Amino acid sequence: MAGYNNNNNPKPGAIQNELDIIKHHVNFEPPSHPGQEWRSYPELPTSDDLNPDWDDPEQMAKIRHLLPNTWKEPWRSKNTYLETHYRLQREEAITMLRYSIRKFKDDPAMMDDEETCVYTRVFVRGYLMTRLGPMCQVQFSTKRSGKKIRWTQTRRLTVGSLVALSTAADCFKTICMPAIISDHSIRDGLDQNPPTIHFQWANNNDAVMDPNQELVMIESRFGYFEAVRHSMVGIQHVADTETRLDKYLVHADKSDISAEYVEENPHMDIRSLVHHIPNSSSMTGMEAEAEWTRVREPLRNHPMLNGFDSRLSDYTNLDNSQLSAVHRILTKEMAIVQGPPGTGKTFTSVQALQILINSRERGSNVIIVSAQTNHAVDQILNQLIKVNINVVRLGGRTQNEEIKRYSMYNLRRAARMTHRGADTDFKNSENARRANIKALESVVEDVFPDDLMDPVKLRLAGIISETQLASLQADQSWVTAPSSPDRPTGLLADWLGGQLVKVELHDDKDPDFDVVEDVDDLDLDGEDYDLELDDCIVDEDENAGRIDGKFIPIKHLWSGANPKSHSENDAVIRRELQKSDLWDIDVKYRGAVYQYWQKKLLSKHHQVFRNLLAVNTKTTKNLKINRWYKDTLCIKSSRIEVIGCTTTGLCKYRGLLAALQPRTMLIEEAAETREANILSALYGSLQQLILVGDHQQLAPHCDTPGLGEEPYCLRISMFERLVHLQMPFTVLNTQRRMIPSLREILNPFYPELRDHPVVTRPDARPPIPGMTVPSFFFHHTWVDAVDENLSRFNVLEAEMIVRFMDYLLMNGVPASQITVLTFYRGQKKRILHECKTKLRQWAPFANVFTVDSYQGEENDIVILSLVRSSGPNGPHKAGFLQDQNRGVVSISRARRGFYIFGNMINLAYASTASWNMWGRVRQVFERQGRLGENTRLPITCQNHGKTTWMSHPEDWVNCHGGCDMKCQDKLSCGHACGRQCHWVTHDKLICREPCERILPCNHRCQQVCGEKCVCTCASFTGAYAHDEFPSDDATLGTGIDYDSTRVAPFITAEQRRAVAAVGGRDSRQDIGRGDRGRGYRRGFGYDGGSRGDARQNVDESDFVRPGDYHSYRWAVFDAHQDDKRKLREVQEQTQLVQASVPLLNGTTQAIRDTFRSVTLNEHGRRNIGEEVESREITTPSPKEDKDLLSFDDSAEMAALTTCPVSVAAMSPYPAGFNFSPHQQPQPSPQVPLTAPVTVSRQVEGAEWELASLADTASADGDDKEVGDLISF
Repeated sequence: MAGYNNNNNPKPGAIQNELDIIKHHVNFEPPSHPGQEWRSYPELPTSDDLNPDWDDPEQMAKIRHLLPNTWKEPWRSKNTYLETHYRLQREEAITMLRYSIRKFKDDPAMMDDEETCVYTRVFVRGYLMTRLGPMCQVQFSTKRSGKKIRWTQTRRLTVGSLVALSTAADCFKTICMPAIISDHSIRDGLDQNPPTIHFQWANNNDAVMDPNQELVMIESRFGYFEAVRHSMVGIQHVADTETRLDKYLVHADKSDISAEYVEENPHMDIRSLVHHIPNSSSMTGMEAEAEWTRVREPLRNHPMLNGFDSRLSDYTNLDNSQLSAVHRILTKEMAIVQGPPGTGKTFTSVQALQILINSRERGSNVIIVSAQTNHAVDQILNQLIKVNINVVRLGGRTQNEEIKRYSMYNLRRAARMTHRGADTDFKNSENARRANIKALESVVEDVFPDDLMDPVKLRLAGIISETQLASLQADQSWVTAPSSPDRPTGLLADWLGGQLVKVELHDDKDPDFDVVEDVDDLDLDGEDYDLELDDCIVDEDENAGRIDGKFIPIKHLWSGANPKSHSENDAVIRRELQKSDLWDIDVKYRGAVYQYWQKKLLSKHHQVFRNLLAVNTKTTKNLKINRWYKDTLCIKSSRIEVIGCTTTGLCKYRGLLAALQPRTMLIEEAAETREANILSALYGSLQQLILVGDHQQLAPHCDTPGLGEEPYCLRISMFERLVHLQMPFTVLNTQRRMIPSLREILNPFYPELRDHPVVTRPDARPPIPGMTVPSFFFHHTWVDAVDENLSRFNVLEAEMIVRFMDYLLMNGVPASQITVLTFYRGQKKRILHECKTKLRQWAPFANVFTVDSYQGEENDIVILSLVRSSGPNGPHKAGFLQDQNRGVVSISRARRGFYIFGNMINLAYASTASWNMWGRVRQVFERQGRLGENTRLPITCQNHGKTTWMSHPEDWVNCHGGCDMKCQDKLSCGHACGRQCHWVTHDKLICREPCERILPCNHRCQQVCGEKCVCTCASFTGAYAHDEFPSDDATLGTGIDYDSTRVAPFITAEQRRAVAAVGGRDSRQDIGRGDRGRGYRRGFGYDGGSRGDARQNVDESDFVRPGDYHSYRWAVFDAHQDDKRKLREVQEQTQLVQASVPLLNGTTQAIRDTFRSVTLNEHGRRNIGEEVESREITTPSPKEDKDLLSFDDSAEMAALTTCPVSVAAMSPYPAGFNFSPHQQPQPSPQVPLTAPVTVSRQVEGAEWELASLADTASADGDDKEVGDLISF
């Protein structure tokens, strides 16, 4: 496997130490500490934690015992520091579920709401025995949701989520059983009806064994238990461990001393900092190599405590602030580096890590690299791999294909190492687990046999007496044969007789809801639910996402009939149970008695079953110890230098990582990570903690209302706290992302930020095509709205942004260089919807993100949608926008172009926090002259240099990527283009001028210049109306076989049909005057009927004979004379029609158009008004014939019109006439006049078409749009 080397095993003495550390973590049971009860809390919540007695003051005091997070000053003691964060983490994990349970207790009939999911009709179906422990499988109903659940997209029942169960009869009055979702399988699970799910009981003594016990399950939509579960246990470990970092984290010590290992050996190899040799281009190869060696060799053993030589700046790509940060990372025990946007935090970290690794024996000690998100972890690991550092990735959530090659699973496969002791332990544990599973199967088989219970086992369990058993066995020879092959046999089957029934499964189907739960699948951010799949156990599965194991079904197949639902509490049943002879029991009560025996046997074995589950859990812990132990051997033998995982993984794999005894841990994006996640990962071996981040960007996430703010402040990171306490830290101050004018927008928040020369090079950051300025604030007062998920969106703002994107695309900007950011998922969804409908001519656009998911990313052009707006007069509210951390991220992602769309009035007056963020941004845009206060956005035509101001989405309708001026360029044919300024190259346009070419038939081409020349005359096509083209197997009436291969190959069938459809050029009579066969199409000569009919209806006289003028007059046909004659006929017929139709006022006909007014309501949605009829418009008579659409290229024009179309140019007969094979053309009463038709529509695209479409808008899509809006 790439990246892995197999070397010698570590020393035996170290192995024993590692094994002890792992055992201590896996089997950790918090000891009791007087006065510090938090240190003895269990890992999983109890029933009292989730379902307390709300009237008990003692329990309420325990719940409300939260300590304030006094982050603005040093802590009084380590215990107070740890207890505060432990209790806050625990409350974050369970408080919302506790609230949901209380709501359900108050209203057991409640439906799902914004905080709570209720699952009813929950029944146990069996247990899946896996190496991760026993998992209970249940079926359930989602009827309370009232909607169809999309399980592939929803966050419901996510693996690691905490749920609570109770019996349907109790409804949490006294019973509350916590459980953790352990598998979210869609196939053969959640896709079934009813759906099924697997979970692990928090307490095995809660395990349900009765398949008929109806349960109810409650889940909270807030709080993710898996994200805090392992950090709580880690904090309990830290309470027992003294580290060198305690003085900084607890007492805010500012001594800024060097790490212990650096003090012991301060010399490091810093040759990797030399990136280039000045003026090397003027040197020969040998000279450059000599200079390279001269500069690098003195740096092989550099004394780091003395700092860097100032001359190093000439040879490195790092700026001075980055060099200062690298020095701090390499030397200090507590190293803090702040990196504003675009300053190269990750690059700086990689440079420092490379030196740390190169300066020590390779593989001698691992470095832990972690980040809040999987993406950030993969990003830094990818760069480390490129500089040949040996890495491994813990956790199964990476989506990076390159990083997947460096997973723990692949490392195991590559190492393929064995260790006798470890393998023996694994075999022993696995054998114990399998024996346990067999014992469980035996217990289940006794209670749930394939047929009926064994009377002997009933006696052994004390359920029936010896006398009752003897009475049943008295006459075994008289056992009755079963009535059907599948029915059970035996004593009890004969005893039950007709009372024996087959148990029906609980297959209650969920209703087929019409409404689908809107979870906005495109917004699902995996980092919000960042579960690290435990691939340390399931070694067989590469993806570590499939849960394998032995499934033990729990169900009764046969039982006794009990139609009146008798129970053991009924006197009649108690009386029957007392009878010593079972045959004396009344037959009608035997089914109820048998059911009583089933329940009694289950209760007798229930505790045994639970005890076996507890033993199984203990055995799987031994497997986990063995796996982690073998992983430590694998990591050391492969000389792994860096282990990467998320901050959740730091806690989840704490035992494995602590056993490796790392000295250094680096946290990327540290300001986005909760303090508890880093605090819980302080292993005893750590000598150095490196925090790299920016507390002015995204803060840690808090899912529970109230805990993120004062006095608990869960959103304050360790990074921000230490910076606030003025701990020593280094700030990177040179940005390499934004052009200077975009950097100015950030300067109010980062006054010392300056530009690297690379961002001032025009070739590195070229201007935005079609734009006047590289940044602009488009101010508007369009009102926003709230969707069904309570997320905000702004219709007109979304439309304006998508139209702007379309303009950029037309000006040659690649879609990959455009990113749209918004603070609301509702707006993200709206923009993506608009992209699908408005950008259909482009490839699907998907670069739309929420601000929270885009930290650490950048793009050439960023469009920011602010959404929030209550009109010009308010009430003004900013919501998420007033969060300065999010705001800074949103304004710092662009390299070349940055355009904001929003209501600046709303932001200015919403709150002080909003003004502190966006007021300063406004001042920069005002100073630059780039604030569109009058709802205007400037765009500049690349062809003519003309600037146009766009104020509304409708303004873009007639914009084709340029301005409203006429294109003066010439097409390849020599004609002037004449269209409105456009973006499409001329080789893709169709010339609309009349074609001037004379064809070989001596006719003038009847098409436009850009179309293929065509004439319908027989001389041009070579096809005549009397020609016969039967099917391939057909023959002419004379009996002569027709050779289809002799048909003119250069004339297509479509051309023949086109000629025949207009009736040819002469007035000859039809061939074959008799009745035509079925399927005959006049003018084509085809006979679609039977061959027999064709022979009967073809007369020999119809064929051409010499000397018969009327038979071969087509041979002497004169096209010019025929054209003149047809023209006269058309004119006469037109005059006849016009004379027969009465016109209004004697000269013109009035046409009335109907309109509907369109207005916007306060939420930005369109309201369609009543129909209004326009004034009468008269239509002038046509003065010339044109068969092309006429366009008005004015920028204010939003409608297309057609000139009068003369059918004479296309057909020898006037439009509106019916054709009959045996009659002269007659006027059709259905078409009263040949008047021009006004076509009114809102133009969605360009007024001209690409070469692949007809210039008359005859494409299916355009016809459909126009036809739907035509009004007469």
